[in-house]
Amino acid sequence: MANNLEFGGTEQFAAAPERLYALLTDLDAMAGTIPDLVSSERVDPRTLKCVVRPGFSFLRGTMRLTISLGETTPATSAAMSVAAQGIGVGMNIVSQLTISSQGAGSQLDWKAQITERKGLISAVSPALISAAADQVIRHAWGRVRHQLAE
Repeated sequence: MANNLEFGGTEQFAAAPERLYALLTDLDAMAGTIPDLVSSERVDPRTLKCVVRPGFSFLRGTMRLTISLGETTPATSAAMSVAAQGIGVGMNIVSQLTISSQGAGSQLDWKAQITERKGLISAVSPALISAAADQVIRHAWGRVRHQLAE
């Protein structure tokens, strides 16, 4: 595998930290923020299984995601991992969210890292993966804002 791919950024939300944290750690609500979602099923309080159909030229068909909530600190931080499997493709992603008060709202600092790429996706250029990830991430944050009614 090539070097791990890392992503991250800072997002501002009008919602209070407690409300943002509640949405981002509620796996049922989170399902509503996942772009290209086909189906989702809550396995247990900390695990969500989903099927997505990404529309990228290098990633066709469906992918099965297992999203697991890791260590959390109410209203301030959460860790998550995602295992993604498709036909001839697999990857693992870890992420960390940190929420702080920002005026009447919240600031979310986040980072994610693709820690493993298997199969056909390991041959895809990091630049192409980064561009695709950026598109999905922007769409997901927009859906979070929509769910918070911002």
